[in-house]
Amino acid sequence: MNVTRDVVKDLLSLYLAGEASADTRVFVEEYLQRDPSLAREVEAARIDQPELPPTPPPDATAEKLALDRTRQLLKTRTSTMAVAVVFTLIPLAFVLEDSSITFLLIRDAPIIGLTWWATAVVMWICHLYIRRRLRVSGL
Repeated sequence: MNVTRDVVKDLLSLYLAGEASADTRVFVEEYLQRDPSLAREVEAARIDQPELPPTPPPDATAEKLALDRTRQLLKTRTSTMAVAVVFTLIPLAFVLEDSSITFLLIRDAPIIGLTWWATAVVMWICHLYIRRRLRVSGL
């Protein structure tokens, strides 16, 4: 296989950054020995290239922490929705009496029914807030 100069030029960015594999480095260095003009360009690029300190890899615990937070938010989103649905529907429990519907909790204890609905409203607000936070990450 005949490798052209353009292919080697494409590999130079990896080579100069020190990110090329051992085989690629050997290949580029052999090609530079056969092409002195390209070797001069590479040396000029090395001189003009500022020496940057190596960047450390991100802390693995940060990724784990983000994953754990996301999992917790997903669990909380599910829990708040379940509680919100239950607290919304319980006051609507009914019986059929004499061909009419009677809502038990509203008839027998309207204050408790309203308290359940107020709790449901709070849970729905919490659920929507958590959904909004998760929407940023696309979940």
